[in-house]
Amino acid sequence: MKQPVQLKGPLAPYASGFRAHLESDGYGPESVDAHLRLLARVSCWLDGQGLGPDALSPKRVAAFVAASRRTRSKDRPAVRSLRPLVRYLGTVGIDAPPDTRSPLEELAEEYRCYLVGERGLAPTTVHGYMDTATSFLSECCSGDPGLVANMSASDVKDFVLCAAQRLSPRTVNEVVTRLRSLLRFLYLKGLIDVPLAQAAPWLAHSRAGSLPRTLDAGVAPRLLESCDRTTVVGARDFAIVTVLTRLGLRASEVAGLALEDLDWRLGEIVIRGKGGTFDRLPLPVDVGQALAAYLERRAGDANCRQVFLHVKPPRGGVQMTDVRAVVRRACERAGMKDTSTHRFRHAAATEMLRLGAPLHEIGQVLRHHDLQTTAIYAKVDFATLATVAQPWPRVLP
Repeated sequence: MKQPVQLKGPLAPYASGFRAHLESDGYGPESVDAHLRLLARVSCWLDGQGLGPDALSPKRVAAFVAASRRTRSKDRPAVRSLRPLVRYLGTVGIDAPPDTRSPLEELAEEYRCYLVGERGLAPTTVHGYMDTATSFLSECCSGDPGLVANMSASDVKDFVLCAAQRLSPRTVNEVVTRLRSLLRFLYLKGLIDVPLAQAAPWLAHSRAGSLPRTLDAGVAPRLLESCDRTTVVGARDFAIVTVLTRLGLRASEVAGLALEDLDWRLGEIVIRGKGGTFDRLPLPVDVGQALAAYLERRAGDANCRQVFLHVKPPRGGVQMTDVRAVVRRACERAGMKDTSTHRFRHAAATEMLRLGAPLHEIGQVLRHHDLQTTAIYAKVDFATLATVAQPWPRVLP
């Protein structure tokens, strides 16, 4: 029998409200008790630090987690486990003041605003750019923005070459793209006197050097069959795999689908693509049926307009990583190796090509901005390529 939670400290008055908040969000009794025990531990820690309920800033949360992991207790919380508590305190007006930023963090925040405001990049793209920027500034400037002016082309080259020792050429070139963006920003800000963007070396890697990695025949049907469509989770997973298979969407585009993007009367669907673009495509009948079956089963959420929602609390819209997890679990159920969600996109393109669709139409369906991006699929059209191949020269005796 579990011991009753002993509440003391600055968070004790909020325990009953936090319990009601968790129960209204659909948490089960065991999860509610676990979160209340965590509240009690946080409250005791704040009391020992002489802090009030409004002190749970991100840095304080990290400090609590670090302190908990230094104990011998088997129950060692993670930062994400405190998110429901922090969110609840915000709903009742208990907001922690923002953490004071270091000079390096101030510069990184300026760069993030530049990526969002000037470049118009998507949140997931900004996250990758910020990871590279933070890593580069920490290594080359020792975390001191004052040393940015002393940066040289050799520092840029060494950073890229170090990345090349542990990453594939394609991934290294993604790092180079992000690094060049940061260097252009620093030059525009006047923090460096020389434009160092081109000092980041581009690794030789041809997109034409390999074939698009697509799905083997029969993979998609097996993944669809593995979904138990009698449950909410199964209906959702079936709809996600159907959308991936038939429309060739990116994982981020599947996660970003909103209820208002579905025009049932006209039979169309709006895709929120890269760079904040909106594209309207026909809604295939089987995709519409899969979406309708899921929407009839799922629990509504007035605060979330996304099509695909989490089933377990806290409920909310799925993210790109959740879409990938759906495919991974379907592969496990089907007894197959895990596959990338992007292979569904390649499979949709190659299937359209097999049925005779020209490249420019395939590019329109995939919403490519450059026909050169679509041209990579010409390499898998073996029937057409065979008509232009020259006969192998006959060897004379």
